[in-house]
Amino acid sequence: MPFPLSPGSTTSRADLHQLVGGRVQGRVSPSRTSPNICLFTSPGTHDSQYDGWTGESYHFQGEGTGDREQAIKQGNRAIAEHVADSRTLQLFSTAPGPAVRYLGAYRLDDDIPYVQVALPVVGAPDQPHRNGYVFRLVPEDGTPAPTGVLTVDPLVSETIVQERDLDLLFRPRPGDERGRDRTTIEEAAEQLLRNYSSHLRSLGHDVRRYTVTPANELTPLPVDLVDHSTNELVACAGSVARIYVRAAFGELIDMRRFFDPRPRRVMLLPSYPRTDLADLCGRNDITVVWQKRDGSFERVEPAARIRR
Repeated sequence: MPFPLSPGSTTSRADLHQLVGGRVQGRVSPSRTSPNICLFTSPGTHDSQYDGWTGESYHFQGEGTGDREQAIKQGNRAIAEHVADSRTLQLFSTAPGPAVRYLGAYRLDDDIPYVQVALPVVGAPDQPHRNGYVFRLVPEDGTPAPTGVLTVDPLVSETIVQERDLDLLFRPRPGDERGRDRTTIEEAAEQLLRNYSSHLRSLGHDVRRYTVTPANELTPLPVDLVDHSTNELVACAGSVARIYVRAAFGELIDMRRFFDPRPRRVMLLPSYPRTDLADLCGRNDITVVWQKRDGSFERVEPAARIRR
């Protein structure tokens, strides 16, 4: 049976579900009475922060909010298995009020049906991000590209290393560009980065900032600082608490592989860390740099492993 709507037409959600079935709430609505799965996108909202048209495909964020990890189950599983279940993905955009606009029939991309992303925890910006999914929807034959919807960056097929303005040291995290407030620890890290960058530039160093978008990823990853004069990759933590030191440690391990020649690794901290964390850095060839009370910077090379 052909779908009863044409792309661009509008209807109420209640009337839609009377026509094709499915649940009347939620972003993903599989029908038990027709071979359709209705998807509802609201670009710019929290649940649709990765939604948008790339020019070739439509990115649709998986369902699941709050502080829980998203998983391929329930509605997400229905999307992932729609071909095997002989169902069609019917995409709608929502707006304030009861009306929804039909954007057309879609299917999952054959090569990369979905990618994993980091999603902020609702109401808890200090908590680590949770795992989420973004489905890559391809228009069915004859379905026109949607109009009047948000455009987003496409998935990259090769890793992109891009230089950013050095004066914009604010380090975006997933969701920040959509209005998430910075935490006190992040603000401390930003100020420490500014101070260290100014210090290095006063010495005549060539200091730059980058983002790295790995292949098959959606979100650019921030690189705090690269000192090309000394060939050092710098990751900053706004606190010497273990969770923040480990985050900076992970950034150094992850980001180093994207630069050639391979830079030495430097962790920038507001003070010297506890002994076991300093030993962690030393055993992994990471130089520790911290700012002293007089504003100057001190460093301990990996071989030193000084107990303080």
